[in-house]
Amino acid sequence: MATLRSPPTRLIPPAILITAALLLTLLLAGGLHPPPPNHTHLHATSHLHSTVAAATARHCSGTLYPSLCFSSLLSIPNLSAKSLPDIITAVVNQTSSAVRSTYHNCSSISRGQPHLDSLQRYALSDCLELLESSLDQLHLAVKDLRRTSSATCHSELITILSAAITNQYTCLDGFAFVTGHIHIRHFIEAYIVHIYRLLSNVLAMSKKIPVPPANSAGEVFDDRKLLQTKTPGGLTANLVVAKDGSGNFTTVTEAVAAAPNNSATRFVIYIKAGGYFENVEVGKNKINLMFVGDGIGQTVIKASRNVVDGWTTFRSATVG
Repeated sequence: MATLRSPPTRLIPPAILITAALLLTLLLAGGLHPPPPNHTHLHATSHLHSTVAAATARHCSGTLYPSLCFSSLLSIPNLSAKSLPDIITAVVNQTSSAVRSTYHNCSSISRGQPHLDSLQRYALSDCLELLESSLDQLHLAVKDLRRTSSATCHSELITILSAAITNQYTCLDGFAFVTGHIHIRHFIEAYIVHIYRLLSNVLAMSKKIPVPPANSAGEVFDDRKLLQTKTPGGLTANLVVAKDGSGNFTTVTEAVAAAPNNSATRFVIYIKAGGYFENVEVGKNKINLMFVGDGIGQTVIKASRNVVDGWTTFRSATVG
């Protein structure tokens, strides 16, 4: 069975331990005399330690996991000289490393357990996708941390960190109804929870970044105008879905597949009245995508996946 590996522990080589013990023995025996203390150096070192301690305490105040926050920050060089966005960026990078490590270990488990039941295999597949999504979100967070002078970037930063936090428990939720003697959740739970706690601390620190005022335009998106459109006739759709064949496609899934990847502008799919029995999965590269229907009770997307039939909660979404 492939198992998750703990992060390597930094051990002190035996030779160093022996040397240190021998030196201490000689000192106690009077065979060696320590050099006179350098008070200037001691004062500078003490001041540096107190400055770092104060900065760590300040940045970690209000976090839910302060001990983890302290250890994360103390590993950052020149901590007291760094800005808050730079410190958060360093912790985000630490979190990304933890996510990558957990992803590779989950992949090893998936390959090493060919006889897993279908529910656990689905759940493990969900975790891999969610960890990959978290990595993408952390990459976006680093970009936003470089542009904290923008109110929009600050708002997006909080949103994507919140989404990354949710991913971790969505992963574990997939194992909720697992039965049998093999429980993969036991092998990954501690690592997923560790990522969750890192993200929680990052989110708490990010909320301390001063929010700049919105610009004169109010940073209003054109989406608001689209969302306020009362009838589809008031907007231009890029693709039309219609059960009767009068549009470009008869299913929403086909329209999503035809939409461009990584679109720089909003791409509107108009779904005409009707019942569409399908599970629609919108991939992470289908950005700037908007669905518009004919109204409540008119345009309906429905499906029947559920946990009882062997699907995870994540995969049972009608539109995900």
